[in-house]
Amino acid sequence: MEITEILLLFAGGLLAGFINVMAGGAGFMTFPLLMAAGMSEIEANASNFVAVLPANVVGSFVYRKQLASVRKHLWFRMVLAAVGGVLGSWILIRTGQESFRQVIPWLLLFATLSFAFGPWIKDRLERDFAFDGSRWLWLSFLLEFIVYVYGGYFGLGMGIVMFAIHAIFSQMTIHQANALRNITITLMTVISIVIFAQAGVIRWLPSLIMMTGAMIGGYFTAHIAMRVPPALVRNGILIWAACLTLLAFWRYH
Repeated sequence: MEITEILLLFAGGLLAGFINVMAGGAGFMTFPLLMAAGMSEIEANASNFVAVLPANVVGSFVYRKQLASVRKHLWFRMVLAAVGGVLGSWILIRTGQESFRQVIPWLLLFATLSFAFGPWIKDRLERDFAFDGSRWLWLSFLLEFIVYVYGGYFGLGMGIVMFAIHAIFSQMTIHQANALRNITITLMTVISIVIFAQAGVIRWLPSLIMMTGAMIGGYFTAHIAMRVPPALVRNGILIWAACLTLLAFWRYH
């Protein structure tokens, strides 16, 4: 590898660490960088799981105190994340990625709109129909499981969808949702890495270079995020989600 490729991957990792801790969805930025390092699409996708893992690990550590307030059903959600990750990764290995590329922009559009209008929908349901999201936990769990399957397959934007689900079906603050998102996605990612490694589709050196950058970026970002007002964090997530969606339509259509 040339020094320019190494620097590019490291810088991409720094930015990925920032994005993943704040909002998720850094894979859209890191995925083409890994392809630029000479990987096939499936290799870049699998290696991307390795590259962005530290951001979620560090985020889980920094947000660990917030987990105490959302520990109810936490273990069940961990099981959903594990099973969903296995299923999604298995589907990717068996079918390949090409057939999925065309629907990525539409999934991201749905995710962005869900996150943008989730609180408004929740308020309207509660005000006009006495909606209590806690009484629909089974639906929340079903939707979360579907997201984990998607995450094991590709993972792009899954954090945004998780935020939307928690906004509609729970009373979590943005930081509580971040804590839950980080710990479950970390578990799912580790399981997917094991499956991809066994299939031989991970390119380790570029992944580890980007991982180093993501670890540093994720560590400092997580500490900053804990001190930022929730409304500001949410607005930042929404802006990134909109950019992510526009980039996806530009790239894949």
